[in-house]
Parts: sequence; structure tokens; C-alpha cells
Amino acid sequence: MAVDVDNTVANTNLELVRRFGVSLKKYPAPEVPPGFFCTEEGLRLLQRAEPFPRAAETLKTLAELGYRIAYVSSRPGDALFLTVRWLQKHGFPADQVLCGLDRQGKAEVATKELQAVAVFEDDPVLAAVLLAHVPALWLKDWPYNRKLPAGKGAKWNADRVIRFRAWSEVLKAVVTSNPDLAALIGKKGE
Repeated sequence: MAVDVDNTVANTNLELVRRFGVSLKKYPAPEVPPGFFCTEEGLRLLQRAEPFPRAAETLKTLAELGYRIAYVSSRPGDALFLTVRWLQKHGFPADQVLCGLDRQGKAEVATKELQAVAVFEDDPVLAAVLLAHVPALWLKDWPYNRKLPAGKGAKWNADRVIRFRAWSEVLKAVVTSNPDLAALIGKKGE
């Protein structure tokens, strides 16, 4: 599985709203200066981002089911160590962490190198590209990605986008689609 970091598992948007007053209707936010995330202030902002509730728990469940979890991020390469530490601090499982990738790089890693069966993403342009190339595309819902741009095969594939607002929705879908896991979790609750 290929998992984006910012605004998919980490609420970086909240920090960007606090720092720049960004609108969540445009992606990427034009208020953020080019190269900002390569600065000390930008790296600190990435460190401050809080994880979305239940994201780590959901990805741990997927890892326990045998899925490899790879984080594929546009964060600058200089943020790799910081990102690995952030994931560890917040209890995320990680088989691989890649930073410094542009959209094309993320798409190639997800589809060719990882041959991901599922991708978790928030970028609408990348989502439109991935639609035709991955079995499942989970899109963290934001105002800026509610209308996916038209792309090759995007019209019929748009029905395959699984939008989620909260990671608890993903966890529920994983559990309910796996009867053995649902029974196991039910026994834990007794």
C-alpha cells in the first residue's frame, strides 16, 4: 500500500491555515511560498502536524493483515529523517518511507516499484493519474479534491475512488469486509 503523509495521515493543512491562512479550496495552496518546506520553519511546521485520529491504528490493522505500508511523500528529501521519526513517534507502521518525490515520481513508485493494491492520497491531480493504474484509490476528502480533474479514463474510474473524511471510516470498511477480523475484534470487545 502506498500512503501519502501530508493531509492524508498528518493534518498539515491545519498548520498551514494557522501559519498562512490558506484556503482549502486550492491545491497546492498558493499562499505557501515556493521552497517553504525546505526551510527550518517549514520543517518545524511538518513536525508540528498532528496525525489524524485512528490513522495509525487503521494502518497497523492493515499491516497485521499482511499489507506492506510504504509512505510516498512530496516532502523534501531533507525531511526524510524527520518524517521517519514523526511516523515512529505517532505509532505508524512503516515498511518503507520515501520523500522528495514529485507527482510523476509518486505515481511511478506506487504503480511500478510497489505495485500497490491501494493508494491513500489527497492530491487531486495525482489521484486522477492513479485512477487508471491502481485497484483501490482512497482519497482523504478535502474541499480542493472534491472535483477530480479529467484525465485518461477518469470518468469511469471516478466511481472507484473511495472518499473518506475520517480514518475510522477506513478501519470500519476494512473490518466489515473481513469477517474473520470482525469476529476477532468482536471477541476483544467482550
